[in-house]
Amino acid sequence: MSVHPNQPGTVRLQFASANDFSYVQLVHDTVMGGRSRGTLQTETTALRFSGHLSLANNGGFASAQFNLKQPLPALNFQQIRLQLAADGRRYQLRLKTPFIPDGVAYVAHFDSQPGKASYEFTARDFNGQFRGRAVANMPVLHFADVYQVSIMLADKTTGNFDILLYDIEFSALQSI
Repeated sequence: MSVHPNQPGTVRLQFASANDFSYVQLVHDTVMGGRSRGTLQTETTALRFSGHLSLANNGGFASAQFNLKQPLPALNFQQIRLQLAADGRRYQLRLKTPFIPDGVAYVAHFDSQPGKASYEFTARDFNGQFRGRAVANMPVLHFADVYQVSIMLADKTTGNFDILLYDIEFSALQSI
């Protein structure tokens, strides 16, 4: 976890860094009989998440979960910036906090652009989900409570996927 000296209130976590994430796990629809597959491979400055999404046997999702190595500072984070290079498919950024039940996540969808790009999110971009269904009455999302970050592909389109994950940045925007 790196705190930017020239950007107070900003924390950047690098997906390829063992210093930022204590546990990385692949979770695919195979847990329910599906046939999707994916792998993680460390590149020089990024982590490549690639594979094949299959809709066979009622499948249709592939995900990579990252547990933060240490808690985020107790700051009033207002924004998340995700930097990645992708394949043009629709992905999900999923967040977990200790205040939601197991299996539930805060989810924001984003349409990736081919090539390297940054995607910005605020708490308003996230909605509660459990197994693809909306969850009502979710606790207010505070980014400082996040202990797990996931990237999921569940766009209902069979085919290969490839996404290079560089970093995720939590920032407390300064009001002028």
